[in-house]
Amino acid sequence: MSDAKIKALLNELRSRYTIPRKKAADELVRIGAPAVPVLIETLNDKIPEVRQAAADTLARIGTPEALIALKRWYAEKS
Repeated sequence: MSDAKIKALLNELRSRYTIPRKKAADELVRIGAPAVPVLIETLNDKIPEVRQAAADTLARIGTPEALIALKRWYAEKS
């Protein structure tokens, strides 16, 4: 999967509308591990809904890298 496609999906994940966010998340889950690094970066987005969408997507991908990042993110959030 190309970086351009992943970045385009990340822009959709930042949509203020639920349906485009959900579709982007579903596609990022299908892409899997190649999407993890940019999703980890997105955990620092300024918009809470975008951060949560990234976290949910990382959890669905479920790679060790994704889960470690989520654990760290949740610990920092608390």
